[in-house]
Amino acid sequence: MGVTTSRPSCSCCCCFFNCVGRCLLRLILGVVYYFQWDVPSVERGQIHQEGELNTKIVMGTVTSFGNDYGWIEDCIFFSSDAIIGSIPLRTGDKVLAFVEEDPLSHELKATEVCVSSEEGVSKDADSKVKDLSVCVSQVKKNFIYIGDEYYFYLDSISKAILGFTPREGDWLDIEYSVEQGSPKITVHSVKATQRRQLEEVCVTSIHKRKGMLNHTIFFTLDSLNLPLGYTPILGHMVNVVIIQSTQQNYKWRAISMTPISPTVVGIGPRNSSSLLFLYQ
Repeated sequence: MGVTTSRPSCSCCCCFFNCVGRCLLRLILGVVYYFQWDVPSVERGQIHQEGELNTKIVMGTVTSFGNDYGWIEDCIFFSSDAIIGSIPLRTGDKVLAFVEEDPLSHELKATEVCVSSEEGVSKDADSKVKDLSVCVSQVKKNFIYIGDEYYFYLDSISKAILGFTPREGDWLDIEYSVEQGSPKITVHSVKATQRRQLEEVCVTSIHKRKGMLNHTIFFTLDSLNLPLGYTPILGHMVNVVIIQSTQQNYKWRAISMTPISPTVVGIGPRNSSSLLFLYQ
């Protein structure tokens, strides 16, 4: 995956945080039932030295697992030797993982993974971690504001897991805890409230950098994941990933778009110039 797995010594203060994070993760194995929600996200500052790994303890779900390796949330790779603890790991398990982000490729790799033994145990009203579906009210760089009172910082690892950059109107499901005396909250997990994949939808309108699909799905080119060199054109048939989002009286926003093959959109060998334009 291109991520360095060797562990540096603790001769500098920045490496100290790596070791603290790993020690916390091991400590969770014995006391997670009672204290797992007290464990803070261990992350570096927003500014990293060149070549330095970004690290964080994240909570997620195992989406696939074989004999030798697996994936958490389809984007965090881990090998079988990264699993710690005696609880067998299976697809669908909720886990805590110490995740490293490669500074160059931005690939994510979990160096330590343990099963959360509090799986299925409901959090009562006194729990420090709360579940909430929220609508994003404002975005300033990587600071996400919800309502008029709270905000959180979306670090690069959480953004990679989420799969898109939130914008105003997007609905998110978050697990969070409140920092006492501060409007900033600590987010332990975040995902789109509703996320769907649609095939063969039509670009029905485009105005400047905004457009519509099937007259019901909003998109903006400023936050749309597109294949390299592709720009949607009125009438194109595309496959899309959409999320629940309140945008200009519409309830869905496209975050990813892929054009269907040229033969499907009616571009044949007699129209090679159009084909060239489509993929330029």
